[in-house]
Amino acid sequence: AQSETAMAWEIGDQGFDLVLSSYVPAILGSGIRALVDAAQARLGLAADAPLDWAVHPGGRAILDQVEKALELPKDALWASRRVLRDFGNMSSPTVLFVLKELLDQSAAPPAQLSLPCCAMAFGPGLTVELAFLQPLTP
Repeated sequence: AQSETAMAWEIGDQGFDLVLSSYVPAILGSGIRALVDAAQARLGLAADAPLDWAVHPGGRAILDQVEKALELPKDALWASRRVLRDFGNMSSPTVLFVLKELLDQSAAPPAQLSLPCCAMAFGPGLTVELAFLQPLTP
């Protein structure tokens, strides 16, 4: 409830207007660990299981907070940072561009994930959409 006004879309005369508080990175950072831990436990994934990360690059500060809160290695969000640099923040669907970047850099043809992947995006009301994607098995 405390985050409802931190991120909101409003319909204006020229289309959608985004209301985005400067507190968004801190709010996300404060709750993301518990969310990811709970999802991993529910799926039977160990907390230290190796994962690829496809995080919606809502901004550099958001990626920094997610990286810090989840205690990720410095290069874990490389695909998110590359998409942010090349395309910017295109709202929550930006996570699909991050997934494409991960697949494009895959060493195994056809392009596929080599590790389970935690994909997450952020939306209005400061909601978090989270999915764990599994690599295909032969």
